[in-house]
Amino acid sequence: MRLSAHGAAGEGEMSKYQTGNKNGMWKGGRTVTKSGYVLVRVGKDHPLADTRGYAYEHRLVASEKLGRLIRPEEPVHHIDGNKINNTPDNLIVASSDVEHHFYHRKTKDSKRRKPGEDNPLIPCQCGCGNLIYKYDKDNRPRSFVSGHNGHKRANNGQWKSS
Repeated sequence: MRLSAHGAAGEGEMSKYQTGNKNGMWKGGRTVTKSGYVLVRVGKDHPLADTRGYAYEHRLVASEKLGRLIRPEEPVHHIDGNKINNTPDNLIVASSDVEHHFYHRKTKDSKRRKPGEDNPLIPCQCGCGNLIYKYDKDNRPRSFVSGHNGHKRANNGQWKSS
């Protein structure tokens, strides 16, 4: 091994000889990402590991909680919003991004359709007799057929012509 004038390993050799706990900057294999999630060193051969051999701690804990490896399409939600609190009782495994977004709604009493909730047919509120789905494609509640806004003739329920 070549040493520099300062006694350090030559360029390109530092990573070869001073990795892991041999490196003075080693922090035990745990680090926090810029977005606030904890990464844990698990080795490059672990199914949840990235190319450097790190995996998100919350996904490891959720996998252990489920008793199986978590799938890539299963997001993990932190109940208290603290991305560092990876205790099993603080984590919920969502079945999809849609379900995960539901947990992040600002108001819990939102009128939007909840994941798994039925979308029944209801009559249009204008009185035209059409049946519509209660929720639109974005899970927002509906009352009228698109374009029906309640402007009708009082006598026979016919639409006004413009």
